[in-house]
Amino acid sequence: MNGDSEHARDCRSRRRSRRPWNPRRTIVSRHGLAILLGVSLLSPLGCQRPADDPSTKAPSALAETRHSTAPIADTATRIAVIEGDQATQHEDHAGQSAESSPEAEAVRSPVSDQAENADDEASAVASVGDSPEAATAEPLPLIPLTGLKTWEEMDNPTSDGWYSEVLAEEAGQQLKRLAKLLAGDKPITTSQLELLLTEDVEAQALLPANLDVVRQGPTYRVERARPRSSDAMPSAEPHKGIAAFADALADFSNRFSTAGSRQAKFKIFRVTQLDAGFTTRQLLTVTGVGRDKRTEAHATWTIRWSKGTKYSKARIARVEVDRLEISETRDRSQPLLADCSEAVLGSTPAYQQQLRRGLTYWTERAQQTRFTYMLGTPGLAIGDVNGDGLDDVYLCQEEGLPNHLFLQRGDGTVEEASATWGVDWTNDSRSALLIDLDNDGDQDLAVAVLGGVAIAMNDAKRRFEFRTVVATSPNTMSLSAADYDRDGDLDLYVCGYSKPSLGAPSTGGTPGAAANFVYHDANNGGRNALLRNDGHGNFEDVTTEVGLDENNFRFSLASAWEDYDADGDPDLYVANDYGRDSLYENRDGRFADVAEHARVEDSASGMAITWGDYDRDGVMDAYISNMYSTAGNRITFQQRFKQHSSDEVRNRLQRFARGNTLLRGRGDGTYEDVSRVAGVEMGRWAWSSNFVDLDNDGWEDLLVANGYVTDDDNGDL
Repeated sequence: MNGDSEHARDCRSRRRSRRPWNPRRTIVSRHGLAILLGVSLLSPLGCQRPADDPSTKAPSALAETRHSTAPIADTATRIAVIEGDQATQHEDHAGQSAESSPEAEAVRSPVSDQAENADDEASAVASVGDSPEAATAEPLPLIPLTGLKTWEEMDNPTSDGWYSEVLAEEAGQQLKRLAKLLAGDKPITTSQLELLLTEDVEAQALLPANLDVVRQGPTYRVERARPRSSDAMPSAEPHKGIAAFADALADFSNRFSTAGSRQAKFKIFRVTQLDAGFTTRQLLTVTGVGRDKRTEAHATWTIRWSKGTKYSKARIARVEVDRLEISETRDRSQPLLADCSEAVLGSTPAYQQQLRRGLTYWTERAQQTRFTYMLGTPGLAIGDVNGDGLDDVYLCQEEGLPNHLFLQRGDGTVEEASATWGVDWTNDSRSALLIDLDNDGDQDLAVAVLGGVAIAMNDAKRRFEFRTVVATSPNTMSLSAADYDRDGDLDLYVCGYSKPSLGAPSTGGTPGAAANFVYHDANNGGRNALLRNDGHGNFEDVTTEVGLDENNFRFSLASAWEDYDADGDPDLYVANDYGRDSLYENRDGRFADVAEHARVEDSASGMAITWGDYDRDGVMDAYISNMYSTAGNRITFQQRFKQHSSDEVRNRLQRFARGNTLLRGRGDGTYEDVSRVAGVEMGRWAWSSNFVDLDNDGWEDLLVANGYVTDDDNGDL
């Protein structure tokens, strides 16, 4: 670890005939959540498990070819991305060698001069066995490397003076032991606590007697404790001594199911050093799953630790409960959300041969990993492509794996149809939209691939006809669509993330790791593009013409259209990864960035943006998905962090670790940050979000997709 810089890294967003803008035609696709403002995209896919069907058996293993050998389909199509708007496609048939198909080489070699040749790398996938045994094959032996530091040596805060992190590690080990006791199925005894607590430990009631019911429905109930200063959580006369603390723990633990499984976890987000010991603030999550209910608690504790001559290891001297919320699902047969992945997809070869194996399996076999560092960028799109009244799913994939089109059946299961429909592309695909690009009443397809946007037109609701690839930034990310010029057709906006450079030093694929990178206010990213539709599915880059080149190199990850100022045309919010976001106000077809004036710059790791009127005041509000980092919150608030930087820089970097942002529209074109008051900052590592009325009560709820990829070795956490 390299001191401040390393910890800063841890903290890681033609006018023709005019028509009124229709918000139902505003669409965005980002990281697995497809959003259609004004229209529900999600019809029930059903959770029935499909009956055995011989026709769903996986096809035989494919013969390996030199360019792509993933067990994916009998044919796999790769589209070529070249300069300009010209593109071709080619099919590699199973069993056909690369040498027997000169066309394959001719199409493969010019793929994305802008993107794939930028680092002079190949873009193939290593040989992958098709048999089920391949998933459980012995791993390749590790090659010992000499002269390199171990992870323990690099991640040693003592070596560079971060004593607060030493204390956090020590407290964390003690809290792991406490969490294990909370999750256990046996009563907690005083002897189990003697090495964790001081003899005169003090604690307020860990489970207050009176909790306020803040929300409930037919199958769920949410209770919340009042602040400690109120009557519900009095500050007078705490429990004293180990035995009393054991009783308080038992009262809290007994609230969770004793007939099923329990889990508990602490995460420290603040450390304050004192003359005799230190204090930590931490999040606590406890879940209990029984036969008939599920109980989940989220709390914030402040713990005073004693450490000195009497105790060689830190011990808990006092516990205060700052926040507590308990939710209970009373009928496990009727959860708010249920994982139906296997029930819906399980009969398809795509699920059996690829999706169920997970990302780790494929990254170990991929030769092209230059753009996979974000581990989860491919998105999906939802729409009725065959006109049967049921929504279908188009799923994007990483380099070398084919995209999938799943057609929904009447029983809620799906069939794989990407090859039949001609869209089983193996390009590294980032996001997709199913929208009507030529106003003929059916859903066409737009896919952001490395170097451009692939366009395919729906042919009589039977298949897609590949049209072209519109060249854009090499490292594309998400797509959004709206009729910005109100000429009656949908235009496309594509986010470009970074600019690959042959001469740039290696940063492991993460731009923010570069030594000279301006983490909190980067302006050297890839270029976003606005593509104007001529009404027939042909597109022209008009970014500069309409003024969208302003602040247009900020490592953009997502965008969303909305008429924030209620003047009848769609405006554009762009969430950026390393610094300030942009809000482009549409002024009769031209744009100006008004983010600073509107108070929406939200300088953080912007990864998604969704619009909604959460308070039902008639003014659109915005929710931006960022990153919540407990390590970042610990580090950036230490006195020694960035000692020679200005308060503004320190505050901006602290903001990167805070979490998500809810911006409430005032109705005058400006916004106020109500994230903390609304309790929506803690979205963890939030990739995407949606305003959705989950319980049909007329109020928009928030659904946040979060997390990151890890493995059995969680040393990086």
